[in-house]
Amino acid sequence: MTEGLSQEELLAELRTARFGRSARVVEETASTIDLAWEWLDEGTPEGAVVIAGRQTAGRGRLGRAWASPPGGLWMSVIARPGMSSAAAGRLGIGLAVAAAEGMREATGAAAKVKWPNDLVVAGRKLGGILVETRLEGDTIAAAVLSLGLNVNVSPSALPEEVRDTAVSVSEMTGRAHHLAPIAARILERLECLWPEVTALGTDLVRRWEKLDEFHGLEVEVATGDGLVRGLDAGLGLGGELIVTTEGGERSVAAGEVRSVRSAERCAFAE
Repeated sequence: MTEGLSQEELLAELRTARFGRSARVVEETASTIDLAWEWLDEGTPEGAVVIAGRQTAGRGRLGRAWASPPGGLWMSVIARPGMSSAAAGRLGIGLAVAAAEGMREATGAAAKVKWPNDLVVAGRKLGGILVETRLEGDTIAAAVLSLGLNVNVSPSALPEEVRDTAVSVSEMTGRAHHLAPIAARILERLECLWPEVTALGTDLVRRWEKLDEFHGLEVEVATGDGLVRGLDAGLGLGGELIVTTEGGERSVAAGEVRSVRSAERCAFAE
């Protein structure tokens, strides 16, 4: 078991048919992602999860390190989507929506999402999503969906460079939280959303936009081809960000939202 969570506690909380029913809960590991891939290769079913009390080599997007001290929810979900690689963005979008909705239900914390993979509150980072996939041709045959969530993490336990920009659930709500109900609510939401994640995704997009920190606001998105500036107009069905620019709509498949200003100050807004 981890600090604040055991496999028995998770199973007692769950109201799912598949997701989370197979679980490995460990005190410490280098990365839950690596353990999940090993388990997947052993033939474990879709929806199995790996949860650690602490990660010593957690990783985030673009090869960044991810601090994972005790008190957080460090979880990876095993998936076999069988979906087109063109819609891979929906995997991270689905877990982000499930995490925000599940956390709200379990704790009352009003988390929002920030494209492409962050959970935020008033601009401060509460958690993040990382998805790794394995392709067979143009099909995503397997994937590991990973969530890092600052639940009861003390700011002093985080690297100094992120302390001012990070926030925890306990800091937001003024109390500590058991991890099992939070993990269970997230897995339940993910199971309910899974048909949307692997199929068309229209309801998934609607739910993301309802939670989007920047929806309808002017954003600046850093991409491999430079900066894209315009209004956050929501998501495409593949999980890409749609930005309304002076020249029309732009679809951004990969990038990072760097800044946001009030839509009222957008020079080309009517």
